[in-house]
Amino acid sequence: MLQVREVSHSYGNRNWLDRSGSRPVLENISLTMDKGSCYGLLGTSGAGKSTLGKIILGIEKPSKGEVWFEGKNLYHSSRKLLKEWRRDLQVVFQDCYSAVNPLMTAAQIIGEPLRNFERYSPKELQRRIGILLEQVGLRPEDERKYPHQFSGGQLQRVNIARAIALKPKLIVLDESVSSLDMVHQTQILSLLADLRTHYGLSYLFITHDIRAATAICDHIAVMDQGSLVYQGGDRESLIQCAHPAVKQLVSSILPEHPSERIVLN
Repeated sequence: MLQVREVSHSYGNRNWLDRSGSRPVLENISLTMDKGSCYGLLGTSGAGKSTLGKIILGIEKPSKGEVWFEGKNLYHSSRKLLKEWRRDLQVVFQDCYSAVNPLMTAAQIIGEPLRNFERYSPKELQRRIGILLEQVGLRPEDERKYPHQFSGGQLQRVNIARAIALKPKLIVLDESVSSLDMVHQTQILSLLADLRTHYGLSYLFITHDIRAATAICDHIAVMDQGSLVYQGGDRESLIQCAHPAVKQLVSSILPEHPSERIVLN
């Protein structure tokens, strides 16, 4: 479904004291996602994960390389096809509050993509929004609430409802559970798994949290300083990987009983 082919990207240096030129953020990234899969993209802050996510979403054009979605090149397509992709590719960001307009109700937030791409009557639009709210574990009457009236976990559910409203083919989840406490993280991960089954969704799950990734992902890749340093689907091979960036992520896994904790040399 998705192919990233030798993507590289650089940002120009804005510091006039430093004449070293552009700064590489991604270097020769290649990966493939199958339809219906959940692909985990792990790495510490600054590894290049979010930049790659923006390139896949069509928000930022890479300096080099190609992104293919369902057999078509994202950055060499007609306006009509790009509009279709905006429908098929959705995103849920980490900060649920900055991702919404604080002056809009939940109904307006969720209904925005529906108004842009569909032609519902006011009554049908309200019915559809109510269904979406129920599917993410909220109540239809919550449609009248504003963002500040929701908890962080509840507002992230509103963001997820907006993301699934058009029944997209791929959702990029950019640190979408990182700002939540453990209880809400578990609830949102369970919700994402249920929605994936219900809608046949595919996820690109961007995170620094190896626990969350191993809980939901079929395949995991690790980025470090703009490069892919690990790809695999086996949790054991991830744990045994000798690359320092992978070992750093794995070291964050601490089972409750000390005797079961992983010791890394």
